Parts: sequence; C-alpha cells; structure tokens
Amino acid sequence: MNVLITINCKGPFSVYQAQIEMIFLLKNKGVSIKVIGFYSDQIKQFFDNKGIDNALVYPKSRIDNSYIKEVKNTIRECKIDILHVLDGKSLRNCVVAVKKEQVRLITYFGSASLYWHDLSSYLTYLNPRVEKIICNSSYVYQHVKKQLFKKNKHKVIKIYKGYNPDWFKNIIPFDYTSIGIPKNSIVVAFAGTNTKNKRISDFIKSSQYLSTEKEVHYIIFGKDTIDTGLEKYKKESPIKNNIHLLGLRPDAVSLIKGSNLYVQTSLSEGFGRAISEAMSVGKPIIMTDAGGCTELIDESCGIITPTKNPEAVGKAISSLVNNDKLRLQMGINAQKRIEKVYHIHDTVEDTMELYKQLLEQ
Repeated sequence: MNVLITINCKGPFSVYQAQIEMIFLLKNKGVSIKVIGFYSDQIKQFFDNKGIDNALVYPKSRIDNSYIKEVKNTIRECKIDILHVLDGKSLRNCVVAVKKEQVRLITYFGSASLYWHDLSSYLTYLNPRVEKIICNSSYVYQHVKKQLFKKNKHKVIKIYKGYNPDWFKNIIPFDYTSIGIPKNSIVVAFAGTNTKNKRISDFIKSSQYLSTEKEVHYIIFGKDTIDTGLEKYKKESPIKNNIHLLGLRPDAVSLIKGSNLYVQTSLSEGFGRAISEAMSVGKPIIMTDAGGCTELIDESCGIITPTKNPEAVGKAISSLVNNDKLRLQMGINAQKRIEKVYHIHDTVEDTMELYKQLLEQ
C-alpha cells in the first residue's frame, strides 16, 4: 500500500517523537510511505537515515493553491492509496486536493475542541471527504463522536498515541545540584506552556498545602513560564525560594528524568505527551481529572485529583514525598503500564489494521 502522510512539526524531535517513530515503524511493516510537511533538520535527518521519502512541502496560507497542486501531483505520481493527515493546518488544503482523486483521506484529532456548530469545521474534520478521524483517547473519541450526525459516527476511531520507554534510556537525568538544589531534596516537575488550560498557578498554589519535613523543590518549564504572572504566585508560596521557573527547555525529558515525581494540573487534556514521557522514564504521576490524561494511569502508578483544587494537589504531593517506597514503586508501575498498555507497537498495529480495512472496502 502507498501512503502519503502530512506533518507539521514546529519544535524539537522529542516533542513529535511518537509521530515520527510511528511513521518509521509503519515503513518497517512494509508500507510504502512518503512524508510531506514542515519539520526540523533533525527530523529530516532521521527520515533520510531511515530511508523514508520526504519533502519540505507545507501550506503557507489557509488555502494554498500551490500546495494543493503539489499534493494532487504526489497522489497521482506515487499512486497513493491513503492520505493520512496528521496536522490540522494542511487538512483544509488536503480536503480540496482530494476532491476528484481516488484516495482514502483520514486524519488525526487529539483534543476536545471540535464542535458541530462551528461552520469552519466542515472545511476540515467534519468535511464529508474525511473518511476516518483517529482520536488519541476514549475522552477525545467520545467528544468527536458527539459532533457527528448519526450516519457519520462510524468515522471516529480510537487509537492511543503510544510511547516506548526505550526511547529515553540514554537520556541522562538532569543534575539539579547544578542549579543549587541540594542532592537529597525531592524535586516535583511540571512541564507545559503557560496557558489558562494548564493552570500552572494551581500547581504553585499547591505548595501552600504541603505537609512534610523534607525539602521540596518545584520545577516548572515550558513556553512563557518566565517573566509572566507566575512570579506573583511564587512570591505568595511558603517555599518561594524553592520554586524554579526555567522557561522553554530543549532538555525537557532530562529534567523530568532527574525529578522524583511529575504533576499536571490542567483543565483539559486530550491524552498528555509530558505525562506519557514521565511515565516512560519511571515517574509517579499526580494529575487533575482533566479528561483523556486520566486514562494513562491507574491507582498503581498515580493519583488523580479534582481540577481547580490546589489543596488536593498539595496533599497528594505530600503523600508521595513522605512515602519513599510508594513513590518509587508507583514510578516502576508507571513505566510498566506504558510498556503493556500504551506502547507504540500497539499504535502501529492498530494503524495498520485501519489501513487494511480502508483498502478492503
């Protein structure tokens, strides 16, 4: 089978590793793949080294006629059977490109932000030309299904975005003594862009409810976490000198790997890339009841708290800070859960099965 995949990877390799590795493993399964899109030199080097046909071709506007023409030509010249769109920006153009082409069009959706009353959605995900919408969790699956009329509900399919702990084996845990944190401290990590949805303020506020004699440090990194309103919440904390705002970091997984536990206080999550990474490197998880991310863990590897409840988060952190044995065992269980339930090989197998079903119809 011949598959054309579109991607939009505006960031480091690690952010998109699940997507990129899936493409490579599909090729290993015998799928003839061509990739087009926007991606870094590091990702291009990966594709080239793995023998994956690729081209830096991506839409420069909402409707880019030259891009549409390029997609059409690729479909015809490469005799493409399936066009698999992994990014929403190119989907609008791909819908136009395949209008008169004999090709199956499928796409990916990873959040709870699609609505049937949004007319623009009929130019993309809810367009009749889209045959399957792959959702990365049961939470997203149920949400997207509600946006489709009865006759189209079959279009929605759930395929978890899998990870592989082996990807991170060679990453060296960050040495927090290098930024002045004592060696025996407990480091609590949080990764994410500073948005209303991430509720980083709730994470910082949770420090007011810590109950422990151990020295605890909060590490926060991600876009817009420096020189923002977060300083206000930090100053109000009883451990304000132990709260570290690190900004956007290229070594995010190293920072998580060097920590003792990982926390996420979001209002909504489709699945949770940072949580998946934290579990892959053996960290126990404390998260809010924010949707799809709660499917990642069970009681053996993490604690779920209500959203907008810093006190509950603080108490959950305290319970793991004060119980070394439980904290370490939960981290071990988290990694095992990724291996057994959310492994990238399962993602590839499910995707292959979908491809086969489409070609058989």
